[in-house]
Amino acid sequence: MTTVRELYEESIRTEQRALAHYILHLLQEGQVSLDDDADTLDFTQANHEKVAQMIVQNQLGFSDIKVFSLKYDDKLFAFVFAASQEEAIEFFQKTFKRNPYNCHEYPLDFPMSRGQEFLTFRDMRKEHSHFPALAGFYERR
Repeated sequence: MTTVRELYEESIRTEQRALAHYILHLLQEGQVSLDDDADTLDFTQANHEKVAQMIVQNQLGFSDIKVFSLKYDDKLFAFVFAASQEEAIEFFQKTFKRNPYNCHEYPLDFPMSRGQEFLTFRDMRKEHSHFPALAGFYERR
């Protein structure tokens, strides 16, 4: 049995904005408690307009920063943390004085190796305080 608390914490950890805000709303309205079974959550009871407003206001403080892979040449890719694809491309152009061949968003939970350690882009993002920022490079063999 998964509790509401466990689901809520997981939704925050994985930055599932809608789910986290819906659970928060149902908790605030007293319709569920943290110790309830998560299967008892009934999102039809929520005030959807209120939850939409909570998401827009970002009441839980989720980061808007994503990670993008920008192709530097045939075998080299730069990973950039940015709020949008446009911002990532602009950062790449200013940093490397060239246009990338392409730009694709990657999932923040994508695992990468760095030396002897494995970590996700979500973990790496925590190491930066200003964005956009260079996350690193990948060379395809």
